[in-house]
Amino acid sequence: MRLHCTAFLFLALTQLNGVVAQETTPDITSPMARHTEYISDNKVLLTCNATGDPAPTYRWYRDGTIIVSDSITQVDSISGNLTIPSFTNREEGKYQCGAVNTVNPQTNPVAVSPVILVREVSLGANWPAIPIEPIQKNEGAYAQLLCTDVPESVPKAKFSWFLEATTGAKTQVEENDRIHIDDEGTLHFIYLEPSDQTNADLYKCAIYNNILDTIQLGSPKSVTVTAVATKPYMKPKLEYETKPAIFIRSQTAALECVYSGFPLPTVTWQKDGSTISASNKYAFDKDNRKLLIARLDENDEGMYTCVGSNTAGTVQVSIFLDVTSGPIWEKALSDQTVPAGRDAVFYCKSRAAAGEDAIPIPDWYINGNQIDIQNPPGNGKFLFSDAGKVLTVVGLQKPDDIQCFQCNVSNTVGYEFANGCLNIIEPIVITERPPPVQEIAKGDRVNLTVKATTDPGYTLRERWYFKNQTYENNLPPHVIFNTATQEAYIDTSGLTDAEFEEVIGTYYREMYHQYETYTVTIEVKPKGGDGGPAAAAFPWWWIVVVILLLILIIIILLICFCCKRKQDEGSYKVYATEVNAVYLDPDKDLEDHKFHNVARIEPEDDDTFTKKKRPANNAAYEVNDDETDSMDEYRNRRDHSEKPLLPQQPAQKD
Repeated sequence: MRLHCTAFLFLALTQLNGVVAQETTPDITSPMARHTEYISDNKVLLTCNATGDPAPTYRWYRDGTIIVSDSITQVDSISGNLTIPSFTNREEGKYQCGAVNTVNPQTNPVAVSPVILVREVSLGANWPAIPIEPIQKNEGAYAQLLCTDVPESVPKAKFSWFLEATTGAKTQVEENDRIHIDDEGTLHFIYLEPSDQTNADLYKCAIYNNILDTIQLGSPKSVTVTAVATKPYMKPKLEYETKPAIFIRSQTAALECVYSGFPLPTVTWQKDGSTISASNKYAFDKDNRKLLIARLDENDEGMYTCVGSNTAGTVQVSIFLDVTSGPIWEKALSDQTVPAGRDAVFYCKSRAAAGEDAIPIPDWYINGNQIDIQNPPGNGKFLFSDAGKVLTVVGLQKPDDIQCFQCNVSNTVGYEFANGCLNIIEPIVITERPPPVQEIAKGDRVNLTVKATTDPGYTLRERWYFKNQTYENNLPPHVIFNTATQEAYIDTSGLTDAEFEEVIGTYYREMYHQYETYTVTIEVKPKGGDGGPAAAAFPWWWIVVVILLLILIIIILLICFCCKRKQDEGSYKVYATEVNAVYLDPDKDLEDHKFHNVARIEPEDDDTFTKKKRPANNAAYEVNDDETDSMDEYRNRRDHSEKPLLPQQPAQKD
């Protein structure tokens, strides 16, 4: 009887190990990325969260040094919170969270978070008192009002200008096509109008701190505009440009140029001789005087041209955009889970921006402690290669090698930090496997049983591959799985000849979980000389094909032979005696004389036309009595024929 297994299909496809909790390294879930915290209320609260088994405890570092709780800074090792009740600029710095747990008494892996830069928000209490700067210009002339003695602001302040009345009322100066404020805070009048005059009022520069939501005014200016009958025409003149234009990769660059002139100059931008249009990459601001370039990369570096034009002329200036960068990750550390007995490889590969100095050798840490890569610990356990960019941990052992690694790469522009923890699990071990090659006859049993074990923290699953088919949720044809004994087999005794043929082939049983895969191969083939279905499987159709090809070749040869015979019909047959007679040319004679109305050639009495002497000792020229009349007849016909149509050439002498 044929046995079908359907009720326990799921169990047939997977071998479920008892999944038990096991030790895992800490995994920090917050903070996930480097960022800056601006502190404005004198109180700091930094949080850190991590997972792991057992549950991790926490520590904090400032500028690479472990913080010890005191009256100024408190670290809660259970919640992960860091608190600074009375923050001052003394506590500014780079903060990192460390999460640690214990996988065994000798192993305490420590994961370290990205950097949090903590800065105190500030804005200079008072703008320095400076004298009022008077500016006197004619109508139509250019004027600039510099923003000087600007107080320091954290974060960087935004600039604006106000017109302050004697009453103290303040009116913000609105930018338009004639009035422009550049990124350094200078107020530009492309050309002056009488309405720009201050009289008793004053222009004042303003800085705005968006976190403190505070504005401070200073650097007072008075403007006097002398009216003229007609504004003079002036071609564009460059008054301001972004210089140096150095911006960091992945950020947005802002290039500015300001032209004075009358009439009002129009501004366009070019790169490599082509005019730039607004797009997802490029945007314009402040009447095209500012070009914004989003998501900078090295391809954006180069020369940009700002063109100012009016009816009086055209002027242009070239601005070189320098795209710089801190280290750019090519391959950073990440968490790994690796079976015991193998090697683990961690990468700390970065590059510099194009055209800049190479990145120095990385700094490496194990569980938060810096190590010397020239003399690493571990007696050969840790191997560094590729100029210190690759760390290989060899011959992994559980739990001794469960730990976390960190690396830091930096240059003059910035730095990058990465953390990667190493979890080690028991490998997949095959405890029972069938013979790799099995020759079977009808009625035999095919052994496909594979049993394996793996780490108790993971579920071992399996899938089959057979004849280019994947069996993930079912079994190959005619395979039976016994859930009680975990045996897999094929019983061929109940198979038809056709079904027997279906089970012949190579089976692949793949045992796997998310971190490892192990494949067992079983080749099943028929026994040699078996007269059953295997013999019936001989490809007789090949013999039929060969016979048909031979018949086709014979037919083609016969057709070629018949065509050749047809082509030869009607040709004059030249006897051997004629071919060997050096003084005869039968074909030419037939062409020249055509046997003109000759019924029979009578011999002449003239002895001159007697038989020519034949070469001696040549049997081909022996003429028997039966041939004499025929040969004489041919000679007489030849000698009495008409003259040739073309004059004969005299024979050449040797």
